[in-house]
Amino acid sequence: MPTLRAGLPAGFTILLLPPRWSSIVLASALWGLVLISHLLLTLSVNASPLLLLYPFIWTAHGLLLTWPLHEVMRRTEGLRGVERWLLAGAAVTALAVFQTLLDVHISAWIGRNLLPPGAGAGLVFRTAQGDFDAGLRISLMIYFWVFGCYAMADSLLLSQRRLIEAQAAAQRAEMNALRLQLHPHFLFNALNSVSALIVTGRLEEADATAMSLAAFLRASLLADHAAAVTLADESEALQAYLDVERVRFGDRLIVEIDIPEDLYDVPMPAFLLQPLIENAIKHAVAPVARPVTVTLTARQSDGLMSLSVSDDGQGRLSAAPGTGTGLRNIRERLMATYGTAASLTTRRGPDGFIATIVIPMRR
Repeated sequence: MPTLRAGLPAGFTILLLPPRWSSIVLASALWGLVLISHLLLTLSVNASPLLLLYPFIWTAHGLLLTWPLHEVMRRTEGLRGVERWLLAGAAVTALAVFQTLLDVHISAWIGRNLLPPGAGAGLVFRTAQGDFDAGLRISLMIYFWVFGCYAMADSLLLSQRRLIEAQAAAQRAEMNALRLQLHPHFLFNALNSVSALIVTGRLEEADATAMSLAAFLRASLLADHAAAVTLADESEALQAYLDVERVRFGDRLIVEIDIPEDLYDVPMPAFLLQPLIENAIKHAVAPVARPVTVTLTARQSDGLMSLSVSDDGQGRLSAAPGTGTGLRNIRERLMATYGTAASLTTRRGPDGFIATIVIPMRR
């Protein structure tokens, strides 16, 4: 499929992680800010080394309490908006109260058992009743906003992930639909060629052609057209296709492949070149009686790989019906995989037609 990365909005690389790890990263970021705030507050009140331990304790159990909140947000995705956010609000309030009570009891216990008399003045919760009440309200408000911000951010991440997964699923379905349009004419002609060989008694050639056809169809039908293959794999599939076409055209079809060795491991969408080769054969080789050379060339420049299919048949690609479907399918697949970073251009050369695909090199 076009990967999750391919459909990722800018700034949402956290979505590349599994959902639970995304939640952990988000919670760690929020509670990291709380920890820094606690440390600054503690240092401004009392710089005792023992007191610096408190913010870490508060942050640790606050971080643990975000996990049940993540589960609430995840398990209520299917609810209507009001119902879901009522439950989320109740969970946020309950967790903020629980976090505040934990702070009160932990701070009180440490103040009674670990600190000398009077040292507890450095605690967020003071011993004087007025200061204690004020600190309690402030802490409750802070934790309410921390858990509330986490719930909203986690909900956004979950929604973005579901949206991207839905888009990827739609792209996979589209790729599968496009795949079904790739080879109907080729299959019809190949079967006619095998039939003709059998009728004329050329059984060995018919068997070899059937084997080449089976190899090509197996590679085509089993391949994940939304996944990447290497240029070497693409070339191997093309050879099976060309073996079948050579039976039809014999010496009239000459194929030249010019691919530098260092480009064979470059990934690309599967069966991207076959429609271009098929078009060249259909519109340059089939209409004429003389030999025609079809050339596949691969080059790289500035992080891009260009793949060109050209012929010297002086054919008219736009003249034959059905040609636009193959080119349109290629453009749609390029857009689904690379966005605007890839392109397909066609032009008339001095001797025939040239089609060029340009894709980013992602080794």
